[in-house]
Amino acid sequence: GEFTLNAKKKLGSDFDIDVLAGANLRTNQFEENYQQAPRLAVKDVYTLNNSRDPLISTSLLTRQKVYSGFAAAQVGFRNYAFVNLTARNDWSSTLPRGNNSYFYPSANASLVLSEALHIQSDVLTLLKLRGGWAQVGKDTDPYQEINTYPFNQPFGSLPLLTVSDKFLNKDLKPEITTSTEVGVEAGFFDNRARLDVTYYNSHSRNQILLADVSPTTGYLKKLLNTGELSNHGVEVMLGVTPVTTRSGFRWDVNINYARNVSKVIELDEDGFLTNYVLGSSGNIQVLASQGQRYGALYGTGFKRDSLNRILVNSDGTPATDPTKKILGYYTPTWTGSINNSFSFKGVNLSFLIDTKQGGSIWSGTNSTGMRTGVLAATMPGRDEEHGGLPYYFDGQKNVQLPDHNASAPNGATVKHDGIIFDGYTADGKKNAAILAAPDYYKAVYSSNLSESAVYDASFIKLREVKLGYMLPVSLVNRWGLQQVNIALVARNLGYLHKNTPNIDPETAFNTGNGQGLETLQIPTTRSFGFNLNVSF
Repeated sequence: GEFTLNAKKKLGSDFDIDVLAGANLRTNQFEENYQQAPRLAVKDVYTLNNSRDPLISTSLLTRQKVYSGFAAAQVGFRNYAFVNLTARNDWSSTLPRGNNSYFYPSANASLVLSEALHIQSDVLTLLKLRGGWAQVGKDTDPYQEINTYPFNQPFGSLPLLTVSDKFLNKDLKPEITTSTEVGVEAGFFDNRARLDVTYYNSHSRNQILLADVSPTTGYLKKLLNTGELSNHGVEVMLGVTPVTTRSGFRWDVNINYARNVSKVIELDEDGFLTNYVLGSSGNIQVLASQGQRYGALYGTGFKRDSLNRILVNSDGTPATDPTKKILGYYTPTWTGSINNSFSFKGVNLSFLIDTKQGGSIWSGTNSTGMRTGVLAATMPGRDEEHGGLPYYFDGQKNVQLPDHNASAPNGATVKHDGIIFDGYTADGKKNAAILAAPDYYKAVYSSNLSESAVYDASFIKLREVKLGYMLPVSLVNRWGLQQVNIALVARNLGYLHKNTPNIDPETAFNTGNGQGLETLQIPTTRSFGFNLNVSF
């Protein structure tokens, strides 16, 4: 439940004040009861009573309450200068007493300089400055403080309680994120050109992390409360109206650009934790590493010499570096979009193109598909027609022949699926050992070698095309309506450019913190729809 009190007051001819105060009570409850019959006594009779084995039963009940008090005030001066203040305090049941109360305020201000300085210009239409500072608090999930003994499957006729594999934290504190932001808005030529630039900086501390620990401790994970993460970046929005005519035709172009730099400041003040696993697939992990950019892809790579050339083993297969390393970061260098909109007498046609530049993705689809030979990209080298080299096996190694018409000594079988990996031997010589195509692809895309399946995740996509029509106001008013708009919309139409073969670079199997990993994902789909918006 929630209640608020609101008051507005005009102070003289210059000032306006708007204040609000209130309180909130939020209750969350989740309950689950689950039963499973491990094996059926009679085939295809799907009832719990038909279980051959004892039923497996689990239940879960969580409750959470958060009490909140909040207030806000806005002071305006002559409709061009504004100051906004907010304050909120939460009391959460998921945090221990003494730490369950957390206060987070904010303050921001804006000044319309073009109004304050009475700027009247055919060039500069609007000039506005803004800035802000804010804190946000966050609690945790229920029951993260005290270790308990969960029930397990009975031991014969006796109940069985076990030790949890997580070591919880009775001194948890709320996560706090502090952010600052400054920006400027400008309009030019009667707002035919519009610019909005924002710079922001945020710092998160006391992050709650469930870290892996050695099983010798008696646990598999430990709940920590010390993570620190910083983000800073810039966002730019540029709008231009290149064409507008008296007949009603209008062309609008809106461009967005964003760049964010995220860095892990600290994971554990005691030095217990320097890497935190955000996600994993096989031998590759996504890490938050202390002192590094956020979202590192960490796995096995090619072994290289001092000139950064890939080394090969004695049989010509690529050598794997025994030390794992950072193979890239899933976070992009920058993102952007451009939207074109054409309007004429109620008809509107728009199309949106967006892009992500930089960042990496590990593709399990390509790793598996190349290793097993099911992808068309494994055709090179399979035979003479596809560039395979001629060779024969002399009992110890493959020996390359001068051409496909040459015969092998002693009647050895001539094969035509030879490939030489582009690498160097340990003594610096160019690799000349020839591999059969299946052996080549199995070695290069081995499940123990992550680097070969890491790709540049940059793309440019035609995100949306929309054709709409706004019915004439004179018509819809007769029906007692304010506005009626109908539109045909197509989304996710296709890539104009991408660097990841065979997959959609947006189809990571984790949309949370552990992004940058893709494993046999289902392809994304296009969608076509019809929209009807009615305003009363």
